[in-house]
Amino acid sequence: MYVHIGGEVVLLIPDIIGIFDARLIAGSVDNERFIERARAHGRMRVEVPPQDRKAVIVTTGGVYESPISPVTLVRRVTYAGVELSRPEG
Repeated sequence: MYVHIGGEVVLLIPDIIGIFDARLIAGSVDNERFIERARAHGRMRVEVPPQDRKAVIVTTGGVYESPISPVTLVRRVTYAGVELSRPEG
């Protein structure tokens, strides 16, 4: 199954590691460092203008930014019949 993350981009759902709110990423030094390292190592697959960025999706193949809210993206994955795993603990 696939999920549409905006524009002409669709991702294979099993490849998704996490869907994150871009506002939370922007407020954390560690998260910003993660994004910068992804850029430096060529792992940023899709970037959107900062004013349009609502979600950051981490996959096994790279990092994607999306203009679609993380809540909507998770809902799309759920409607596809797939639950994103949650860390045990």
